[in-house]
Amino acid sequence: MKKTIGFIVIAAAILAFVGCGGGGLGGLVDGKSYKSEGWIDDDTYRTAAIGVPKKGLTSQLQRKATAKEAAKMAAQFAILEKFKGAKVEGAAGMQDFELTGIAVAKEVEGIVKGGSVVSEKYNDDDECEIIYEVRAKGLKKKVQSADIK
Repeated sequence: MKKTIGFIVIAAAILAFVGCGGGGLGGLVDGKSYKSEGWIDDDTYRTAAIGVPKKGLTSQLQRKATAKEAAKMAAQFAILEKFKGAKVEGAAGMQDFELTGIAVAKEVEGIVKGGSVVSEKYNDDDECEIIYEVRAKGLKKKVQSADIK
């Protein structure tokens, strides 16, 4: 219950930030239109995320780097939550004396953490909007069969 409330608070904060003058963020990234949320195909999943720079930094390079890292972490969190919601239970079967469901879940988590930034955009406040993509052969099937916790 606490996780659900926490996720709702985070999602609401992100929506409020985007809706309350993110200063040019949202919509197109680098003038290109992207499908920013959902399955692109059975091997690829994308999401959009926004990050803000760490407080107290004055260097634009550092501000942009911390904003991008925050956006990547937000994207990874959002994808893991989405995948967890897709298949919370199941696949904890035994095969060759290994817990196959747990192994698949760890593999999916690794794939998400190893995703890549497809595109990024910064506004005048050095806030960063990214399109984050995870890709692996048969990813959709792995997500549906994994017990991600």
